[in-house]
Amino acid sequence: MPPIVSKQRVLSEDESDPLLKAALEEYKGDAAVRELVTAVRQSSSMPLTSGNRVGALIDGPQTYAAIEAELKTAKHHIHLETFIFGADEIGRRFGDLLAQKRKEGVEVRVLYDSIGSMDTPKDFFEQLRKQGIEVREFRPMNPVKNPRIWDINNRDHRKIIVVDGKVGFAGGINIDSTYSSPSSSRPGPKRGIEDGWRDTHMRIQGPAVKQLQTLFLQSWAEAGEPLQAKDGDQYLPPPRSAGDTLITIVSNDSESDDRSLYGTYLAAFTHSSSRLWITHAYFAPNPELLQALEGASRRGVDVRLVVPAFTDSRIVLNATQATFTPLLKAGVKIYELKDALLHAKTVVIDGTVSIVGSANLDMRSFVHNDEVNAIVVDREFGQRMEEVFKRDERSSRPVTLERWEKRSLWQRMKEFGVKLFGYWI
Repeated sequence: MPPIVSKQRVLSEDESDPLLKAALEEYKGDAAVRELVTAVRQSSSMPLTSGNRVGALIDGPQTYAAIEAELKTAKHHIHLETFIFGADEIGRRFGDLLAQKRKEGVEVRVLYDSIGSMDTPKDFFEQLRKQGIEVREFRPMNPVKNPRIWDINNRDHRKIIVVDGKVGFAGGINIDSTYSSPSSSRPGPKRGIEDGWRDTHMRIQGPAVKQLQTLFLQSWAEAGEPLQAKDGDQYLPPPRSAGDTLITIVSNDSESDDRSLYGTYLAAFTHSSSRLWITHAYFAPNPELLQALEGASRRGVDVRLVVPAFTDSRIVLNATQATFTPLLKAGVKIYELKDALLHAKTVVIDGTVSIVGSANLDMRSFVHNDEVNAIVVDREFGQRMEEVFKRDERSSRPVTLERWEKRSLWQRMKEFGVKLFGYWI
């Protein structure tokens, strides 16, 4: 795997914000946390913003309820960007709601990924268009529509919804019926491939919503003509304080050489001092990240990892399992979630810095996909994310080094095989 080089930014721009300075004062007595926050900020693509309010949304039903409630209040515009927009029960429900808002005069725009939504009939999106909704396909697989066919490997994996430029949603949840039931229904591996996925999403208010909106507008322009505001800055209204939470939105763009998403992961792992708890559905880090995790554990950090016991991508699961031996030998505690299919991508560091988003810990997300993570600096939210982690941990089976070293020769061969082409997983 080639090395990933992440740029570092100067912090003077956002340090001049008096609200941000006041918010950071809370951590001035904790040198380790200040060092962690500074390292993450220097690797981020966007400034850290103060004055936000954030809520964790666990699994599909809770997330969809929160999104639908917000969509119903929309007055000016709804912007929806997703990897998968299914034509199933959930997709039709969202489509009907979007169509209703369009009838009320609200501008509605939908951007979906061509490969992610390849199972969705084209007629479904045509029906949305007929109802006045602007719909664009990101990098169509059809070479007539997309002459840059060499870009087919670079996908839009983001999940962003912005309502009136004031409320935003981001995380790992697509518009799809695999999320129709909560993971607490414990579907297990037999039914869990199709239902009850375990995932995490976020509802955000405050200045960070402008960062989400900016990313949507960039993706929208890449898929067609740029969006021009008709009357003032209605898509990017002046930020208003909604709380006291610090947030930065970190993105990955396959058209750019900015690797800030990778850089923030590496900074978080390297500068963790007490706890580093990771929940990741597709865990296939490059050697540098793997060594950072091992190093954290060896210097006394409580490093824990929750990964799937079963998944919709067997080859990625084998890549995940290929990391078990060095991690276990370094003292990392590994758990396999067995009651539901894990799709969440979250990290909580030292109970203070939390990362929630769409990005997997693999080379595809680091280099080839358009991704978005929200990084939250807040002890209360960090405590909430640790509670969610503990819940997943209780629903998992631990992987011990003793048991893992007794795995079959066939399992070892599969691990060896995925290492040969791990970059392309």
